[in-house]
Amino acid sequence: MRHEEILHVTTETVPRETVRIEKYIVTERRTITADVRREEIRITRIPITDPDQLGSHTNSAPTPPLTIVLHEEQLTLTTATVPVETVTIRVTPVLGEHRVEDIVRREQIDVVEHGSTSAHPSDRAAE
Repeated sequence: MRHEEILHVTTETVPRETVRIEKYIVTERRTITADVRREEIRITRIPITDPDQLGSHTNSAPTPPLTIVLHEEQLTLTTATVPVETVTIRVTPVLGEHRVEDIVRREQIDVVEHGSTSAHPSDRAAE
């Protein structure tokens, strides 16, 4: 019975590195232009050309001052945190080839013929 060694290659999963994922906040300046309104008063003066057209409107009594409240729009800033993206993390195995070498031994049987003076087959080839 003749024997020889066979090279078996197996794989083993071992830890290679640790990966830490960090989420951080970036602060940036944003500029937004918005239209705002405000009230203004316009006074239109019309010269009187004919005093008789006014009639009873003319009054010598002093008129109290007229008070008008003017309004304007003001901007109100608010910030809200809203979801904008979902991030999914997957571990994907990547297949690669690695070449492995080792030395193996095998048994070899030499046949010696009777009547021959040489014991090794390579010696007979030289004859």
